[in-house]
Amino acid sequence: MPRIEYRPSGPRSPERKSRPLLIFYRVLLVIVLFLVLVILGGSLYALILRPKAAASPPVSPAAPLSAGDANIFTGLGRLRCPTAAPNPGMVILQAAFPYYPGDRPFSEELVSRLKELRNISIAYFAALSVEELGRKSEAEIKAELLSRYNAILRLGQIEILYFNEYMLIE
Repeated sequence: MPRIEYRPSGPRSPERKSRPLLIFYRVLLVIVLFLVLVILGGSLYALILRPKAAASPPVSPAAPLSAGDANIFTGLGRLRCPTAAPNPGMVILQAAFPYYPGDRPFSEELVSRLKELRNISIAYFAALSVEELGRKSEAEIKAELLSRYNAILRLGQIEILYFNEYMLIE
């Protein structure tokens, strides 16, 4: 029996099929190389060549506060503090104080200690009766709260305390 040999010819030859695939793979390779170069270039720019941000001048905590230098910290919010018996009442308090925005560690400490500062306020008023609070002046209350706040702060001190709202409800 004679042997029949198959020889592809025409458009279905393997050589003709592989040529468009070879071009397609080369195009994909060029695209991948381009993306790698873009990523590397962007990383180098971000790490090495990026212009440095201008450093803000250091703010000295010993310098007196002026209106332009300080921000007002109102993060404590409005507190509703019950007072001690025999005639329990309620103190509505919204405390605020100036701080240096350039003193980032102290600003971060204030935010991280919000719950403690609120608890100090609530505990202070919970220990006093309505009559005792009525006999104290606002300046005395501010001084006592200020000393308690500063006792837990490590990275700075609060210089002055303001009450945006202070109401004693019997």
